[in-house]
Amino acid sequence: MAQGGFTVKPSALQTQSEGASNLQVYSEAVAVDAVQALASMAASAGHPGLASALKDAAGRGDKVFSGMVAAYGHTSQSLAAAGQTYTNADQANAARAKGVPDQGIPFLNGIG
Repeated sequence: MAQGGFTVKPSALQTQSEGASNLQVYSEAVAVDAVQALASMAASAGHPGLASALKDAAGRGDKVFSGMVAAYGHTSQSLAAAGQTYTNADQANAARAKGVPDQGIPFLNGIG
């Protein structure tokens, strides 16, 4: 559907939605590994100050990764919803176009 000089392709939106979803899954895996590594280092640090700093880093990392994962999820859902909206609009327009009589051919419209 062309609008404002560019073309929106619902299939491209869906593909990008899948890409964002894949990034979400990958980020979750990285987050779990990173936070677990920091927590494990904190548990084996043997120095109270270092252990505290590592625990703090693990907590902060968890929050940052959680926000990033949520953003990828939101982006994925938004792209999929936009793709579906454009698909629905295209289908509705096509259905309407089929029901519109062609004024240039009167006999096809029951006039002639």
